[in-house]
Amino acid sequence: MNGGAGIGSENLNELASYPEELRVKSPRSIGQVAVDTVFFPVRALFIPEENGFGLTSLREERFEMVARLSKGKVLDLGCGPGNLFIKEWTSDPESVGLDVFAYDGVERTHRDMTSLPFPDNSFDTVTLIAVGGHIPQRVRVPEFREAARVLRPGGVLLMTEGEPVTQTLDHLWRRYSFALLGKKDMDTERGMEEDEQYCMPRQEIMQYLNTPPLRFVKSVGFMWRLNNLYVAEKL
Repeated sequence: MNGGAGIGSENLNELASYPEELRVKSPRSIGQVAVDTVFFPVRALFIPEENGFGLTSLREERFEMVARLSKGKVLDLGCGPGNLFIKEWTSDPESVGLDVFAYDGVERTHRDMTSLPFPDNSFDTVTLIAVGGHIPQRVRVPEFREAARVLRPGGVLLMTEGEPVTQTLDHLWRRYSFALLGKKDMDTERGMEEDEQYCMPRQEIMQYLNTPPLRFVKSVGFMWRLNNLYVAEKL
């Protein structure tokens, strides 16, 4: 069991030993990683979703980190507008993005994530990209149980989650900044339930990812170690 790794190119070198199944997007160069690392505060404030000014958005960095460990047929839970991770970062044509809300570009919606519409052992990879805290607390145990059910033995569950204080500030800033532009951020568009959080605590994540048939493997820190990629496998 490994703890969080360092930031920047060290992370990418570590992840590069795993099979890559990137389709449309290409991994960042080491030079781009260095620039993105130095200017992380600028990215956090002004480039959350779309690349710009020669910098990589936070969303794209999360996608890249997860894509490096994804394999085979992927189920992206909470896929968000455009279903972008599945469309741009996965190679298996049977991969699926699923969300509880009908954001623009989401082909498949499903309200009850505690009862997924897939048979047992359907996917090689299940991803939860920056959505852990948005799983209502009352259904977290059954939702992780369902994620494990649809994974094939030897498959991986990949989850990104930030550090609670900065993650909360980021969400509040995004809501305010989007409102200034006359837009709605994803949380405002969908609406937050009473028992949602902006971030799931690490201790809780570890509990879910170490509940059989899941076994926690490692976590990798990125974005100045204010974000983590958690990796678990199905036994």
